[in-house]
Amino acid sequence: MKNDSAVLSLKDISAGYYERKVLLGVNLEIKENEIVLLIGPNGAGESTLLKVIAGILRPWAGEVFFKGTRLDGLSPAQRAKLGISYFLQGGEVFPNLTVEENLMTAGLFIKREIFIRREEHLFRLFPKLADLKCRRAGLLSGGERHQLALGMIFVRHPSLMLLDEPSAGLSPFLVEELMEKIGSMMREMQSSILMVEQNVKEGLKIADRVYLMKAGEIVKGSSTEEIKGQKVLEQIFFS
Repeated sequence: MKNDSAVLSLKDISAGYYERKVLLGVNLEIKENEIVLLIGPNGAGESTLLKVIAGILRPWAGEVFFKGTRLDGLSPAQRAKLGISYFLQGGEVFPNLTVEENLMTAGLFIKREIFIRREEHLFRLFPKLADLKCRRAGLLSGGERHQLALGMIFVRHPSLMLLDEPSAGLSPFLVEELMEKIGSMMREMQSSILMVEQNVKEGLKIADRVYLMKAGEIVKGSSTEEIKGQKVLEQIFFS
């Protein structure tokens, strides 16, 4: 069930690297229990925006609010403790640890009984991970690694998940399956998701709303249903 309360609010965010400005006054809002898709052509600034929210990149101007609290000056670790989890493109795991050890590391500060319950839920969502519990993460396939990286987020049950191209490098079949799993995770955790995804067709299947970015700016925000069938996507990607 969705709630109109804002989990995340960005106000006039500008940011970049050295002297190159990438984000130009971005405004964005995410409500409780919704999946928001952020799309645009390569170089539009979507991944940079996720880095600002996660605390990896400091904005040049503007404000980031999480559940009404300004995040200025908070490190990525501090933001994670507040309930923000960040999925890096490609899926970041500890390659020398087993699947279960990766999950245990992600749940290090969670009470054991809660962790066990969440791990059981996770293995129902991703049954293949249960079969691979003792395998080193460095030996997993791309799809398996993505599942593990998402699983490490799941055991923490964050309020907000930032997903940077979770389907990158996966086959079309695996992309469809992964998107279904992401939707299931969101419903299980009752979390919100901001997802950057170049596979727009599959992303639209699970998203509630969409923001379109171009050249560092949000050029349109609407519901998924309003976006479907419009020529606005062609204008964004090919003009």
